[in-house]
Amino acid sequence: MSLKSIELQVAIPRTHDAGKMQDQMTKQSQNFQDTLTKQQLEEEILRRSKVNEYDAVKHQNISDEERHRQEQNEQHQKERQAKEDEKEKLSHPYLGKRIDFSG
Repeated sequence: MSLKSIELQVAIPRTHDAGKMQDQMTKQSQNFQDTLTKQQLEEEILRRSKVNEYDAVKHQNISDEERHRQEQNEQHQKERQAKEDEKEKLSHPYLGKRIDFSG
């Protein structure tokens, strides 16, 4: 199968156009891949920050619970101390232990 000179005049510019189209398609797929990689990296960073935010909220909730427990413990200690103070006021070393009926 031989090509005539007239056919070559049409075929050579077409191969040049085909080469350009192939180059454009290669660049397009490469750009698509780059865009996809950037998007995946951004999503990964977003997921990592969400995990950190969740951990911070979790630790904050724990600290809130601990703070609440400490406040309850302090309140119980104050109540115990108040009861002990009342007992000390009522229990005098010698008053009220002996009643003198001789009089």
